[in-house]
Amino acid sequence: MELLEKLNWRYATKAMNGEKVAQDKIDTIIEAASIAPTSSGLQPFEIMVITNQEVKKQIRAIGWDQSVITD
Repeated sequence: MELLEKLNWRYATKAMNGEKVAQDKIDTIIEAASIAPTSSGLQPFEIMVITNQEVKKQIRAIGWDQSVITD
């Protein structure tokens, strides 16, 4: 039952509060994603950590102008 309780806790983050995420947390997220199972077993994705606001603005422009990209 513990697994189901943990899965029920999860949620999708829709917006950030503007605080910088600690590097150790970013490292943990990247490590967890790199060992997460995928249907093909090949982890066919890339993770990019973007901190440059100008780059975020460029991404927002091609990302349907979603404010969550730069906020």
